[in-house]
Amino acid sequence: MRLQDKVAIITGASSGIGEGIAKRFIKEGAKVVGCGIEDSLNFEDANAIYIQADLSKYEATTKVVEEAVKKFGKVDILVNCAGITEVGSLETTTPEDFQKQFSVNVNGVFHMCKAAIGELKKQKGAAIVNIGSDLGVRPIPERVAYCPSKAAVIMLTKCIATEYAPYVRANCIHPGLVETPMIQDRIDGSDDPDAFRASMADIYPLKRMGTIDDMANAAVYLASSESSFVTGESIGVCGGSLI
Repeated sequence: MRLQDKVAIITGASSGIGEGIAKRFIKEGAKVVGCGIEDSLNFEDANAIYIQADLSKYEATTKVVEEAVKKFGKVDILVNCAGITEVGSLETTTPEDFQKQFSVNVNGVFHMCKAAIGELKKQKGAAIVNIGSDLGVRPIPERVAYCPSKAAVIMLTKCIATEYAPYVRANCIHPGLVETPMIQDRIDGSDDPDAFRASMADIYPLKRMGTIDDMANAAVYLASSESSFVTGESIGVCGGSLI
């Protein structure tokens, strides 16, 4: 098991990609501290705890770290998966909506990294894995807040990697569309689910959407010793959309 006896904080662990990563980490031998705004995890495991926290507030992230150390004694890995996306152009996005997406997608990552870095530095092979997006690299219409927020996550990751090498590695995963329950709801609610699914898959050279397992595979790699010579990098797990 590639993460045996590691302790990982995973934000956004109560749904979607974060939940999939949390479950995979446990299978790989890690102990998981999940956190987010939801009431609880959607699963139970002796090696997982959950802390409700508004990550846009720094004080909440310090509590997460304190609880992780209290329960498991250390923090080896931080995976920042919590995020939001809203549709809107420059004209339709309010200043409040713009700030909200930055508050969660950027400030939340900064807060969690800042809160955890002291504990991460104590551990050999410590790693930060941030979940960015291919839309942090290639803009599309109607994402005037989301695209810049994910671009900021990329640069924040590089800054952290530069400042904390060789003690803590920091890397970023760029998902494309992933078949999460939220995406499945969009497919099921469309007039022609098969055609809608095909249209989304057709965006990518590999002609399919990503799976939660695709994202978990990349996260395990970047969190484990298999990537010990990798830091400050962005890995596109997005079906070739960044070609």
